[in-house]
Amino acid sequence: MIKKTLLVGMAASTVVMLAGCADPYEDFEPEWTPTGARPTVNFDAKVAPRAEALDIRYTLRNQGTEPVVAYVGVDSGDAPRAYDVYVTARKDGTVEVAKRTFAIPPNVNADAIGYIEGVVVPPGEEVTEEFSVPLPLEGDRPYLSSVKLPEPVREVVFCLGAVLQSEAAAPKPAEQGRGKYPLNGPQHLFCSPPAKL
Repeated sequence: MIKKTLLVGMAASTVVMLAGCADPYEDFEPEWTPTGARPTVNFDAKVAPRAEALDIRYTLRNQGTEPVVAYVGVDSGDAPRAYDVYVTARKDGTVEVAKRTFAIPPNVNADAIGYIEGVVVPPGEEVTEEFSVPLPLEGDRPYLSSVKLPEPVREVVFCLGAVLQSEAAAPKPAEQGRGKYPLNGPQHLFCSPPAKL
């Protein structure tokens, strides 16, 4: 619902093995780097764990003077649904459930950039959603076929990507007044407090 109103020979082989284990795109999502000016928004979000799902609710209110694009529609292959999210692990083991953009990893040849749907939030207005994500969580990230999560998952946050409209790429049209923005596009990330599972 839209409202107005993410041993030399032996030693050498050991180092290689350890380096392989530490590949950040296998074990955790590299720390996100902000792009451009930070939008002036108020972000209120809560993750409420239940036995079989995470109930997530968030509101992003534009408190600035420029329109903001909030990334709200993750491409699942069908029409985007509110509960479609990306799921990755941070270096500290926190699992991030998100609607956001992602950098293309080094040495990954992306056949297509892909898109994420966004909605323009004018000054003084807001976007809000409530949805449930089934448990157990499964890793999901664009540009990679395998995403590892901690076992077990102990802490979860929900994050939303947003960017000033003036810094976003020109979108392709989408339904429900949304636009399709590049999946590797600019963003600032706004996150909920962590929830324990």
